[in-house]
Amino acid sequence: EITNQLKRALADYQNLEKNTEKLTRLKFLQTKKNLAEDLIPVIDSLNIALKSRQELDLDEKTSSWVDGICASMENLEKVLKDMGLEKFIPEKGEKFNSDIHEAVTTVQKGKKDHIFDVIQPGYRLDNILIRPSRVVVSK
Repeated sequence: EITNQLKRALADYQNLEKNTEKLTRLKFLQTKKNLAEDLIPVIDSLNIALKSRQELDLDEKTSSWVDGICASMENLEKVLKDMGLEKFIPEKGEKFNSDIHEAVTTVQKGKKDHIFDVIQPGYRLDNILIRPSRVVVSK
């Protein structure tokens, strides 16, 4: 009788350990997901701002400052990649897939149901879609 009780207690403890480990992993993944969801719009905004610099005639001092911001962005993207965040950019002409692409608008040009242009990249975290890529689709 005592042996059976000990076996049950040991099994209960092992199940508790497994469940605790699983909950810890899920909580960690949720925390990473929340962080990624908060940072992606910031990255988008900075990328838009940095793209516009090519259209401006910047003096040397300002250009050096902007180069520093670009380097910081690259570092941030590397840290996020190391954390498991993967940016994906579909190819123009690729078949539209509603599982990973979000159609922002459509145009009457190009091959039907194919990507005509890419507005924003998509992101995955540990192979879980965080944000679909935002695209223009040919109608």
